[in-house]
Amino acid sequence: MSRRTIVAVLVVLVSITSLFAASVPKVLSQRLVLGDPVWRELPVRSNVSGQYEKVWQTAVDTMLEHNFEIATMDRSSGYLRTIPKSDIVRLQTDWYYKVQVSVKLVTDQNGKPGETAPVTKVRLQVAGEVTNVDPRRGLKAQFNGYDQIILQTLFQDLQAKLGSV
Repeated sequence: MSRRTIVAVLVVLVSITSLFAASVPKVLSQRLVLGDPVWRELPVRSNVSGQYEKVWQTAVDTMLEHNFEIATMDRSSGYLRTIPKSDIVRLQTDWYYKVQVSVKLVTDQNGKPGETAPVTKVRLQVAGEVTNVDPRRGLKAQFNGYDQIILQTLFQDLQAKLGSV
């Protein structure tokens, strides 16, 4: 190996080591699963699946009951997303955690023309992001994933209201 290659490898190793030196705060280690946020699917009970408006309103109300503010929603497409919520967990002053919820109603496209398609599933995603910001140097660390505690709580609530047994 040439001297230039060795120096380049060492620079990369130092960069990687310093990047991974910061880790998720311990208080988040039990709730934030690192990686891409996942969608959980909840099958809808047959006695409410044909009531699109009821399923939609239940999803919206559930988000509001859990103190999430709606950022955007489109009833006709069955999609809503909340404003990122940052008061979930109290962290040290230079760490910030926020959670954003997305909901998507999945409909049966084999319905009769002119009728509202029955809702077969409710898809739920709870994206989480934690950052470490130095006021002088800027972003020191950032971790993305999903909040498994909020995901489970919302999923169970929606399952009790809409889900199949």
